[in-house]
Amino acid sequence: MNFTYGNVKFRKQEEGFGLMMEGEITNNSGRSFDSVVFRIVVFIKTVPIASIALTINGFAIGQTKTFERRVEELEYKITPEITRYEIYPESAY
Repeated sequence: MNFTYGNVKFRKQEEGFGLMMEGEITNNSGRSFDSVVFRIVVFIKTVPIASIALTINGFAIGQTKTFERRVEELEYKITPEITRYEIYPESAY
């Protein structure tokens, strides 16, 4: 499965201290999906500090969808320490 990710950023949750992650995912896989589950892993250096699932429904060929997801385990104040993230598809149908 081939997906690209862009405009990914972290921001403070509107109410409270939570960490939100938002961005865009494009379906370059050559086929449409009813549903795709992505795994997002957030790191400080080489240590994974959070792992969340993101489900996108109705994902057509070539379509770009925006996403917004709360990173449940983290508060916004940790954002300066985040060094990288990984996003990859776990399952699709």
